[in-house]
Amino acid sequence: MRIWIGAGLLGMAIAVGGSAFVLTSPASAHKDPNLAKAQAFVDARCPADTRSISKPMWQAGWRFNVLYGNCRAADGTDQHAWFFDRDRFIGIDVPKGSKSHFDRSHEIIGLWRDERTIALLYVLYRPSDPECCATGGGAIVRYRLVNGHLRRLDRLPPPVSNNRIGR
Repeated sequence: MRIWIGAGLLGMAIAVGGSAFVLTSPASAHKDPNLAKAQAFVDARCPADTRSISKPMWQAGWRFNVLYGNCRAADGTDQHAWFFDRDRFIGIDVPKGSKSHFDRSHEIIGLWRDERTIALLYVLYRPSDPECCATGGGAIVRYRLVNGHLRRLDRLPPPVSNNRIGR
């Protein structure tokens, strides 16, 4: 199932999606030992001077969680999502062994989640779009925990290229 959102509906999807997931209190999230281990895992792979990792989709005490954000780009465009089963890393959104370092996303937004499924919005850029101003809409990609493994339920949008919209 592929869900594409037009540029005009992107803000509405964020507003609706943002209210659809449950947030834990900041105090309980900071005390979660699984979150601390997951953050250490991501921190070890992303330089501190360029790292900006989001954790609003993290639910303390839940088995399936995600951290997402910028890893290595000074301009914030090296966006990835790291998935965890408790404190165990189970996968990243961009397929391992991608063809180039450009196989990453410009912007990822957490939309909603439950105990087994997490939905992320990939903001889509046209080849002529500046980093500030995507006009390609967005694509929702759902991820699910199945028997301790990460399963992507929707196709990941391609990286932006010279002639097509992408992430």
